[in-house]
Amino acid sequence: MKYLDKFLKILKTDRNTFFAFILILISIYLLIDRITEYLLIVFTGVAYEYWGPISYTLFFASITFAYNLGVPSKFMKSDNDKVKWFYTYYVVLYIAVIIMVIEWINMLCWTGFMFLPRYDYIVTEFAYLIKPAFSSFAIALPLATGPIIFRKIYTQFNDSKLIIKSIRGYGGISLSDKTIGWGPYTNELLLGMDKVSGNKVKIPEIRRYESTMVVGISGAGKTSLIFEPFVAQDINKKHFFRETSKTLAIAALRTGIATLNAPYDNTYLNKNFSLNMILPVESKKALFKAYFKKMILNDGDNLLYKNLGITYMSPDYETIGKIKDVCDNFSIKYNVIDPENHDSIGLNPFSFEDPIKTALLISTVLKGFYSDKNPETEVAYRENLSNQVIENLAILLKVMYPKINSGKLPTLDDMLKLLNNFSLIEKMCKILEQDEDLNKKYDNQINYFKKNFYSNSPNRNEMEKLVSIPMAQLDSLLRYPGVKRILCNRTSNVNYDDVLERGEICLVCTRRGDLGEDAHKAFGLYFLLLMQFSVLRRPGSENTRIPHFLYIDEFPDFICKSTESIFTIYRKYRIATVISAQNLDQLKAKGEKLGNTIIANCANKIVFGNNSPQDNEWWSKEIGEKKEWNVDRHSYDFAKDKYKNDGKVKLEFKNKYNAGKIQSLGFKNCIFKIKNLAGKNVNGIAKLDFIPSQYKEKQKVKNYDFKKYSNGISEEESRKINFFTSESLVNKHFSDDTQNDDGNPIKMNTSNLNFDINNNDAITFKLKKRNPKQ
Repeated sequence: MKYLDKFLKILKTDRNTFFAFILILISIYLLIDRITEYLLIVFTGVAYEYWGPISYTLFFASITFAYNLGVPSKFMKSDNDKVKWFYTYYVVLYIAVIIMVIEWINMLCWTGFMFLPRYDYIVTEFAYLIKPAFSSFAIALPLATGPIIFRKIYTQFNDSKLIIKSIRGYGGISLSDKTIGWGPYTNELLLGMDKVSGNKVKIPEIRRYESTMVVGISGAGKTSLIFEPFVAQDINKKHFFRETSKTLAIAALRTGIATLNAPYDNTYLNKNFSLNMILPVESKKALFKAYFKKMILNDGDNLLYKNLGITYMSPDYETIGKIKDVCDNFSIKYNVIDPENHDSIGLNPFSFEDPIKTALLISTVLKGFYSDKNPETEVAYRENLSNQVIENLAILLKVMYPKINSGKLPTLDDMLKLLNNFSLIEKMCKILEQDEDLNKKYDNQINYFKKNFYSNSPNRNEMEKLVSIPMAQLDSLLRYPGVKRILCNRTSNVNYDDVLERGEICLVCTRRGDLGEDAHKAFGLYFLLLMQFSVLRRPGSENTRIPHFLYIDEFPDFICKSTESIFTIYRKYRIATVISAQNLDQLKAKGEKLGNTIIANCANKIVFGNNSPQDNEWWSKEIGEKKEWNVDRHSYDFAKDKYKNDGKVKLEFKNKYNAGKIQSLGFKNCIFKIKNLAGKNVNGIAKLDFIPSQYKEKQKVKNYDFKKYSNGISEEESRKINFFTSESLVNKHFSDDTQNDDGNPIKMNTSNLNFDINNNDAITFKLKKRNPKQ
């Protein structure tokens, strides 16, 4: 089939269209041949060549398969085309059958004549009697049955909506490659086992981007039966991609079709291997692409390999701990963002390199955060002056704070100090003016602060009122020590641009029980808006972005206008979202319109039992319908054990699961409505289970000797290497007693280096003017 597909690719067609076309031609040829024999019978009374059962079986098979293969082909451009196609098939099949009957009766009659005495005499002398008899029968049979077929099509089929709907809904026989979109090299997701058929219920990767909604009361099993197994499967897939990459890469290095792009440390390479660490040999690039075909995500100028990222946000640490254990078992690195963990990695928005990008990020996050807490003043907050305050202050801090504080990273706490004390802004601007290059580059910002924040500025009083809004938001965010520690981390922070690009794993715990409801919501919303800024700026296209899977447990706490884009446009940025809620009312708590937008954009829906009566009725309609015979109880004659002739028996569409069925679902059971690969809804009852035991066991990590292939690196390629913008630095927690050397593959002598970092430093200034002679 591989060679056939290559041939069909040249013809720019598919399997169904090609074979349907061939069978149509064969059917037309055979039909013309039989019509010719029929006309011979009409005009001469005898056929030239009679077909037997085998020949007619092949004829009928050709017609039937032409129809069935044609339904899913490119010939069918609309549902009406399917109806016309069916009518054509019905008529052609009728013609073939009627010709067969006429031909066989004619043959039997002539065979009977052959057994009569003086057969030759009867045929020659009485041909004027025999020929009209055969001809009349050949003409009479179509005239007698043709109107019946005509009436059946135009009165019975056309007048029945059910029949027309069935014809339009028939999918035919598809010859398309069933492995495309499925399999180990895709991010398909196993939901559970179908309770009726016992088959696996899977969500294809392409449908995961259309969002998934999980609804169930507290204790139903949303976290343990859905979220944890889903995340564990994604971790397993990430491990599969890494180990497969290593196996393929070592073979490519041995055969000389690839080289390492840098002399990596062997231990580091085995634990952190990526196909980005090798380069194809230029003369063997085509062979390289063919060999790594299954692992290539996009075959452009710069090869992009299959990988995935995960973000799991939960209000409770218990489930985060389980996922950490799974990551450890698969030797997969992860970032933990936890307010109660003193070693937690930070979410400092000043970690971006570009001051403009930093300013836009902080402004976007605070606006989104504020609109959720105070929707009635959202319009006022979005005014240009408020945006300018936040963005210009962020630029000033990003540019000047490291220069006057020994390279330390500014924080939101520093911004709050500036908002509380305008004199600090004035002093920082004066230092900025002393640098000729920066003075010229940020001339607009300096003039802005002079006009609005200096002690003698005309707009200072107005600014003191205006900054009360962002000050209130910053104060609410930084009020809790654990949250402040993460948001004001100066040393180790997550940059979500890098998380999305590299396919990293982030585990976020909002600690609802420890921090309280308000802090949990504030911190969770801050994180989602911080991530959203990077998502909506994600470079590339749908085909050039590494998939990222976002899981948000108990999502209703973070519903607001700013998080609506998670469901409306994240799909285009290759972000697949899974959310949970306890009932439908929670999703509509911030407005019917917003709730309906979320529900409608979740193409995959999963519900557990024990819902409210209103929710059960809604789910009964949402899951979908089934065809069912409706029999009038008075139409059955029990005495004769059969249906009466005048009985009312109809085929109707009914809800597949009534409200009572949904209500009574047992534990480890759910009703699902998901999209299949073709985009059609599939529904049923699935049997679920906890994280399989295999994820709780230490998985083997393959180790290869990559070191001996480091000599194959050319000097030109070595010069291209950026020794290391280290992705591991984002993920590592540093301590003085670190024993392993996995943090950096390039060996360094760090004995003379001194990192003196104090996160509690306040803003300090050195106001001594530069010596002009220096």
